[in-house]
Amino acid sequence: MTAERTRIPSRVLLAAGAALALVGVSGCAAGTVTTDGKSSARPSVTATSPAPSPTATPAATDKVACDTYSDMLTILHNTDYSFYRGAISPQERTGWYSLAFRVIGRAPVVGDGPVAKALAALQAIQPPMQADPTTQDPTSVAWGQASLALAAACQAEGFPTGSRGFVGG
Repeated sequence: MTAERTRIPSRVLLAAGAALALVGVSGCAAGTVTTDGKSSARPSVTATSPAPSPTATPAATDKVACDTYSDMLTILHNTDYSFYRGAISPQERTGWYSLAFRVIGRAPVVGDGPVAKALAALQAIQPPMQADPTTQDPTSVAWGQASLALAAACQAEGFPTGSRGFVGG
């Protein structure tokens, strides 16, 4: 007698994996809940970019900036997909937005090339962390224009950008 293997649909596995990842991430950053129902956890605030390698070429720095921009887009895409389908709360959306803006805020801005200029403009419009993270909204016209300008600058320099969806099946 042989044992039968049960095939689990890939959508179920993907959803389970995403749920475990979100539980793991949120469990590590969980704060205490006050009597008014709001979390007391606050993300650490770092408003400066990491120092680029002194030996890095401008092209290498631009590639890092464009890759970081793609990471931010991936976070925003998956956050909005989850939010608009009721899978996460407004508080969770705000937390993921804060992470996305912290990520792009740490992208290196070096030199005066098109990528560096476009990244600096985006960072000036949408600071990575604000005192009130509920005001962070990537749907503003100014932010959208700056985001498109950075995507175009990355593309022109040979560093295509984009996001990768991984939630929702």
